[in-house]
Amino acid sequence: MERNMFQLIDLDRTLFDTSRFARAITDEINVTEPGVGTKLDEMYEAAYKNEETFFLMRYLREKHGDTWLEELVERAVENIGAATLLLPGARERLSIANSVTSYRPSWGILTYGDDVDQRMKIRLIGLEDAPLFLTSTPDKAPIIQSWQKPDGTFQLPTEFGGGVVDSLTFEDDKLRAFVGLSSNVTGFWVTQDIHAEERLVELKTTGGSITPVKNLSEVVKKLTQ
Repeated sequence: MERNMFQLIDLDRTLFDTSRFARAITDEINVTEPGVGTKLDEMYEAAYKNEETFFLMRYLREKHGDTWLEELVERAVENIGAATLLLPGARERLSIANSVTSYRPSWGILTYGDDVDQRMKIRLIGLEDAPLFLTSTPDKAPIIQSWQKPDGTFQLPTEFGGGVVDSLTFEDDKLRAFVGLSSNVTGFWVTQDIHAEERLVELKTTGGSITPVKNLSEVVKKLTQ
């Protein structure tokens, strides 16, 4: 029997290779401002290690303006190739989304960040037609919980079709996104953390399950086995 399920997938470092993208931008900055790009890259990665966000694109846009940033991104992406920005396993993951649920649309992007920048990234990897829900916080579990009805099902927002589903899957790279995860949600924490299992023991949920995976290919195996 097909499941009546919706699949929530994060953008940055889950579908989109955010580190590669940021490095391409800071490398391009280093061409004209030696050392400046390196410093920005260090700030970006340091924030991520603390599960915080340094909005690199916002910073550059506010400092240099939209046109300057758009030209910079164009040069940076041309250097590395847009195809390299889709993380390993992402294409495979999206290809099986329709086969594991009867609900349509079967999946959508749940992402935290500035609207214009997130949409730019989505466009770069060819997913501009994907259902999209932008959050104002990286703490996503409470948002998901707000969709849950008393009977445990979920009333999805209009961005994801507005229907009711029995369960959800949720894939994200930040552990804080799963704090308080609801029942009937199967979470997949995309991480390279060798201590992932130990850290999950300490995480508080409200009934949701969380499994650490190295990439979305592992999610595919778990959903199709």
